Amino acid sequence: MIELQNLCKTYPSANGGVEALRDISLTIEDGEIFGIIGLSGAGKSTLVRCINLLERPTSGAVVIDGQDITRLPTPELLKMRRSISMIFQGFNLLEQRSVLRNVTFPLEIAGVKRGPAREKAMGLLKVVGLEEKAEAFPAQLSGGQKQRVAIARALASDPRYLLCDEATSALDPNTTRTR
Repeated sequence: MIELQNLCKTYPSANGGVEALRDISLTIEDGEIFGIIGLSGAGKSTLVRCINLLERPTSGAVVIDGQDITRLPTPELLKMRRSISMIFQGFNLLEQRSVLRNVTFPLEIAGVKRGPAREKAMGLLKVVGLEEKAEAFPAQLSGGQKQRVAIARALASDPRYLLCDEATSALDPNTTRTR
């Protein structure tokens, strides 16, 4: 379960600060799919990034599975993050790695051997319809293809929680509907 308790995020500015999040409290039960909608600039991306502490909240608590992760020491936070994957709006692919090696990257970090990592990654590339692009590099892909690689990479580690920041924004409607 993910709980946000009185979450606030203020960015410094010349005028004293820009309040991106003010007193956000919500609970997302295990198994729930939870969507956050709002206008551009409303703080949706900031909220998602605060859940895994890619952005540190100014105040409040992020409680995952009963543990306030805002209070964890760095080694424990890094361990907790292994159960959380994120699909970024801007893909965040590693340009010097092939599609296949982008998808195997989280598995490499987790210590999975090359053969099983490659097999799992190829299965995920098949799921997103990109198995034929395994040896291509991100610069050779369309925006929608990059997004599908990012989705496969996020799923590679079998995360307990999957955070998505406009995960389907670069996909055409047919791909979004059929995958």
